[in-house]
Amino acid sequence: MQGDTGNGGRSARRSRRDRPPRWPSVLLLGVLAAAALALPPPAAADKGDGIRAAQPLDQIPETHPWHATLLWAVDAMDNVAGGVRRGWGVPAVLDLRLEQHGVLADGLDSHWRVDVIRTTGTNPSEQAGDVQGLDNIAAPHVWRVYHAFWQLNDRVRHWALRAGWQGYDQAFALVPAGSDLINSSFGEAPSFSQAGVPIWPETALGATALWAPGPLFVQAGLWSGTPRNPGTRQGWGLPRGGDGALQALEFGVQRHGDYKLAIGGWSLHRASAHDAAHRGGYALAQLRLLDTAAHGHVSGFAQWSGTRPYRSDVARYVGAGLRWTPAGEARGRLSLGVARATLSAAFRARHPAAAAAETAFEITWRRRVDARLSVQPDLQYIVHPALAPTRDHALVVGIRLEGRF
Repeated sequence: MQGDTGNGGRSARRSRRDRPPRWPSVLLLGVLAAAALALPPPAAADKGDGIRAAQPLDQIPETHPWHATLLWAVDAMDNVAGGVRRGWGVPAVLDLRLEQHGVLADGLDSHWRVDVIRTTGTNPSEQAGDVQGLDNIAAPHVWRVYHAFWQLNDRVRHWALRAGWQGYDQAFALVPAGSDLINSSFGEAPSFSQAGVPIWPETALGATALWAPGPLFVQAGLWSGTPRNPGTRQGWGLPRGGDGALQALEFGVQRHGDYKLAIGGWSLHRASAHDAAHRGGYALAQLRLLDTAAHGHVSGFAQWSGTRPYRSDVARYVGAGLRWTPAGEARGRLSLGVARATLSAAFRARHPAAAAAETAFEITWRRRVDARLSVQPDLQYIVHPALAPTRDHALVVGIRLEGRF
């Protein structure tokens, strides 16, 4: 768990004269946002297939031979007020992606994918003290294999199967309307991300399956219980004795992005340490709230998740948000979200000075400049950052640049 739980004494407040000026960061964000709005309409709509986009099992790819794509993303996030300390965090990621989509038979599709990534830069959560992770690409500096899987889709019998190195967060507990939000909690709820399940960027060898006869769907997954990746000191990611296993199950109803209602659960157990057994559940909903031909549509989402309170620092998580997509996506997408992580009673007993919860508010605007570049100004406000009630709430402004070759 990141951050200061507030047990230390409060440092003296700085005078206005001693504090670093905030206006340069705010001015920079305003200039970048204005530039994004002034850009001409994009040459292609944003399909949401960026470097941190999920890869749901029900996605049917277009047919094409093997090809390579180089994707990159860099964030510049400035903690301009409150938090642990003032300053910038600039995380970045480079992704070499190899893919092949093919048709094996009538209605049967094959998809191969390999992602070799390099994560680098500084983590802005260290400045703000955000427990939930205010930036979803921040990670240790290392080369690693992020994905290496084969997927089979049967569009006639409505099932899909995927096997290889993959993440739990690529197909489970997804709310597509929250995918543009940069705070990590909207795609990786802290109730399961802090349990050690395979998520960005540490995936594991596993298999996932989906059956979706119409709106109804059921999906299940099984992974090695200890994420590893080639390029790290832990080896090449093959399961070993004591790794245990992660099991996941989700079922619900969804239809063409108009709505999604689902409940799910997961169980993590490592054979070498019974005390590491961990499980949790979640519920989520996404609805298209407003749809107009002239002004686009508005979607909303809500999600809840919880774990066994004596096994996790974060016992419950609640998130919700809205996304406005203008007609034709000519002006980008506007997203708003709020995420609240509540501490478990066991953690609060060990750290009585800690705040009961941390809440993050975010507003962001993702704008596709053309088929190869997008720009995304971002603003986050974090209440009780690092779960320290003696610290001022954090205000973070920043921008994400994302591209491909």
